[in-house]
Amino acid sequence: MKYMKRSIWLAVGVVAALTLVNIGLTVSNSSEPAQAGAVLPVFRHESPVPSLVPMIRMVMPAVVNVSTRGEMPVQNQAYAPFLNNPFFRQFFGMSPFAEQAPNQERFRALGSGVIINAKKGYVLTNDHVIRHATKIVITTYNHHRYPAKVVGKDRETDLAVLQIKAHGLHQIAFGNSARLDIGDFVVAIGNPFGLGHTATFGIVSGLGRTGVEQQDHVGTFIQTDAAINPGNSGGALVNLRGQLIGINTAILTENGGGNIGIGFAIPANLARVVAAQIIKYGKVERGVLGVLVQDVTARLRRAFGLPPGQRGALIAQVEPNSGASRAGLRAGDIITAVNGQPVRDVSALRAIIGVLRVGTRIHIRFLRNGHPMTVVAIVDRNHKSTHRELKLRHKSIGAQLANLGRNSPLYGKVKGVMVVAVTPHSPADKAGLEPGDVILAVDQHPVSNLAEFREDIEADHGLLLLTVQRGQSTFFTTLR
Repeated sequence: MKYMKRSIWLAVGVVAALTLVNIGLTVSNSSEPAQAGAVLPVFRHESPVPSLVPMIRMVMPAVVNVSTRGEMPVQNQAYAPFLNNPFFRQFFGMSPFAEQAPNQERFRALGSGVIINAKKGYVLTNDHVIRHATKIVITTYNHHRYPAKVVGKDRETDLAVLQIKAHGLHQIAFGNSARLDIGDFVVAIGNPFGLGHTATFGIVSGLGRTGVEQQDHVGTFIQTDAAINPGNSGGALVNLRGQLIGINTAILTENGGGNIGIGFAIPANLARVVAAQIIKYGKVERGVLGVLVQDVTARLRRAFGLPPGQRGALIAQVEPNSGASRAGLRAGDIITAVNGQPVRDVSALRAIIGVLRVGTRIHIRFLRNGHPMTVVAIVDRNHKSTHRELKLRHKSIGAQLANLGRNSPLYGKVKGVMVVAVTPHSPADKAGLEPGDVILAVDQHPVSNLAEFREDIEADHGLLLLTVQRGQSTFFTTLR
């Protein structure tokens, strides 16, 4: 038995030694450590080492640096009253007869951009990169500098198109951002801090992100852990084929301001549509459907008798003479898809409708009383603030109901029960009701006075669906 063990260990040792020799490593019998300055052995292998070099070399010439100068409103106006005070101006060595404190400050900033049309010199970037700029200079990959003009910009999608007059440019190919999935490899390319072109590698961490920028932002974001640093805004997020699948736009940071692996990019499909409209029309003429919508919450699902997990955009109000009203949509309908694209919430509906031009025909799939239906609507001109998202506010105030009186601005216009006050932490408070609200219906049964409201409340001891008018807006909420 002992002899067999020695044979096994000897065989293993011989195989290991032969393997090391075959792959080019030198085996030494000396137990002494390697001397300082000695050249370490190189691991040799027949197959090539995986690398992104070919793809990045192909894409980088299409990414440019965007340098801006301009003036913008002073961000911190807290000191302005002191600077305008003659006593403080003299205290700080400023002449009391000098100019008042300026409300504008000069700035210089760096960002990135992507060449989307080499022949015509069109460069796609973020709107916030060039906002307030009076001078824009683009530096290409080969260090040539060109003055740029603004073709157009769209603040709601945070996109802008610039144009330069140059030859020998390289443009990037658009990919299909709708085919992205969580876990796909991506590379962010830009010019952070003006250091020159850089590339960072990561994966798609999330899709359909909202609430990243301003509240009225149109569209959703791709989330990635590929490092997106200051100056990368407007740069390219590409797949491993070198196709543009996003425009880098924002990062989530902690107090220190550094990258924590949460970056966001505007999907390429949205960027392509917006850029095409800007190039053709100089702006995005945004159409509307003409509805006031809200997300379908768990409580609203139960109130409408919907299956668990049902998502969509609940129509709370339809604007008169709008595309929605002409298509026959009603309050209480739940939009689930537009042109075959799923609508999971209000943000998804805004992302689809928000980039369509006036006059576009769309197919809307929706639920009415739980039954699926389809209509064709025409996107209308935005005469006023339609296609809005409703957000309920919760206030800790007292609670009381009354018949709709003459003191209400809605008297004679609607029938219902007026909310006089709301008790803190009560069901009405949790439902988001406020003084001045008018309850129009309970479980979609109209109520004209307190007696009818009381009958509906007593007839149902479960979850109640309320239709509420607040000012010029109507919304749904639930009361338990």
